[in-house]
Amino acid sequence: MPVEILVKAGEHDRELCPVTFTTDVEKLGKEWKDAKSCTVVCPESKMPAQCELNEDGKSIKISMIIDYVKAGTQKKYTLSPEPYESAIKLNHKEGEAIDVLIHDEHVTSYHYNKALLKPFLYPVMGPFGHSVTRGDESPEGHNHDHIHHKSLWVSYGEVNHADFWSEGPEAGIQAHKEFLKIAEGSVFAEIHATNEWITRDRSKKIVEESRYMKFYNLPRSQRIIDMTVTFTATNGDVFFGDTKEAGLISVRVYPTLTVSAPGTGKIENAIGGINENETWGKMAQWCDYSGFVDSNKVGIAIFDHPKNFRYPTYWHVRNYGLMTANIFGTGTFESDMSKDGSWTLKANEKLALNFRTYVHAGDAKDGHVSDKYHDYINPPVVSIV
Repeated sequence: MPVEILVKAGEHDRELCPVTFTTDVEKLGKEWKDAKSCTVVCPESKMPAQCELNEDGKSIKISMIIDYVKAGTQKKYTLSPEPYESAIKLNHKEGEAIDVLIHDEHVTSYHYNKALLKPFLYPVMGPFGHSVTRGDESPEGHNHDHIHHKSLWVSYGEVNHADFWSEGPEAGIQAHKEFLKIAEGSVFAEIHATNEWITRDRSKKIVEESRYMKFYNLPRSQRIIDMTVTFTATNGDVFFGDTKEAGLISVRVYPTLTVSAPGTGKIENAIGGINENETWGKMAQWCDYSGFVDSNKVGIAIFDHPKNFRYPTYWHVRNYGLMTANIFGTGTFESDMSKDGSWTLKANEKLALNFRTYVHAGDAKDGHVSDKYHDYINPPVVSIV
């Protein structure tokens, strides 16, 4: 049977805000136990919701995207177990890539071909139909430097003294192992991959990495990708050295977005820093890179999560187009190796890190990046009425 829910916005306006809440199946009714999708009804429209029964079999997670609730107010919705058609499609080209399409529009692709030294997401499409990240080529007049910068990716330059950042002859390989989950949905789609970080000759495994990615059903005006990166020390202790050459999540922006000429860009962070001199090596909850692609102003932000190790992260962000989150480069960023940020993940232990990538129109102010960050870390409260 349908049930009413109440969404409390809290201190921020909520517009196109993803939210997940958990409730007991008993409160909803037995027919909800096998539900994969459902319908959210409000006076203005109908919207999708996505359901997932928890392992205990007694509680269920429900995800939806809030249309609009003004700060300090609340709004009632009706949840109906009526199925809602999946809006996000995953086109899997076996051994090559998985294309993510939202309402039949290509948003990004996860590339994992075994010939690659590292997997990555490309393109990352912006609000005006153009990637906000760099691919294999640059437009005329722009240098194509740092070939190891792969659009939106994960890598680190000092892992048990192996280099997984660069792509030189001695660089390590992040080899695709398997997919744990590939799932379409009405609110979000999921890709969960595992990668083995191995030496270049493939003779030694150093660490296993799990990369869980969630792609939300949002309009072209904004895109959100959530990523959880988990390292597991399956082959003994794993040493992460203090270096700037790293990014536990990394972005290389499209060349015309760079601050460096002939780009049109601007870097901004959560503490008000502008461009490289005020953002490189600084700790901040988020960092944003914006500029013009053709005649349209667009931006891409990375959000750190308060539950992450060493939050807020340091940022290795450059005027030439690089933006990465780096929690182990403390001594390098502070120019003081007495503050060495090196760290060891003990054998059989795990380190999980959560990030959100937000693609928007305009700069950080135009894109309401600060408010969107609070959507991530302080989401609205949802309850059954």
